[in-house]
Amino acid sequence: MTTALAPSTVPGLATRAAVLCWHELPRSLAAGGAWLAATVPLLLAALAGAPGWILALAAVPPALVLTGLAAFAATVARGDGPRLALLRRVDPVLALLLAGGAGLAALGLTAGGPAALAGGAGGAVLLLVAPYALAYGALRDRRGLAALRGGAILVAFRPAWAFALVVLAGAGGLLAVASAGILAVVVLPLLLAVASAMTAALLDEIDALQGRA
Repeated sequence: MTTALAPSTVPGLATRAAVLCWHELPRSLAAGGAWLAATVPLLLAALAGAPGWILALAAVPPALVLTGLAAFAATVARGDGPRLALLRRVDPVLALLLAGGAGLAALGLTAGGPAALAGGAGGAVLLLVAPYALAYGALRDRRGLAALRGGAILVAFRPAWAFALVVLAGAGGLLAVASAGILAVVVLPLLLAVASAMTAALLDEIDALQGRA
């Protein structure tokens, strides 16, 4: 069973994750920097107005590093003392699913009409499910579709927490933009640590409910 993380409220879990990230700040900065470096080709391709297929290919490396960063953040949230070597614990299938989903959502949004509505809906679902899928995969060693399915189940189990996590992500994104990207190196590891703390708490609750069934 996953180690309990208390108190099981979003503010409490977020605060605990922030404290743990602070204790591991140098490693968290290095891990966030690795992800930021992986986004450089995608940013350059977007700024250059590259074709969609190039953007799709350029989105894969940051998605791949993101899965390794999730493994790092899950260890931070457990208080186990993370190692940067965890960044190599990537999930290629989940990375392709996330990058492909984001690409399809972006394509729909830019197409206009009904496709824009579908793209917006798909993007919203991805925003809700992706953090939990990354955290669930890292905490329970689930890969690819199994991680994505677990993330969807957690969103359905407690939607309010999923929406709260999206709000936190939005606030973190605004901070990163306001700092000209400087804070991006710490915002993403922190958000993934919060997602891991919330995921662990939900899994403990689900395990307890199943144990009483």
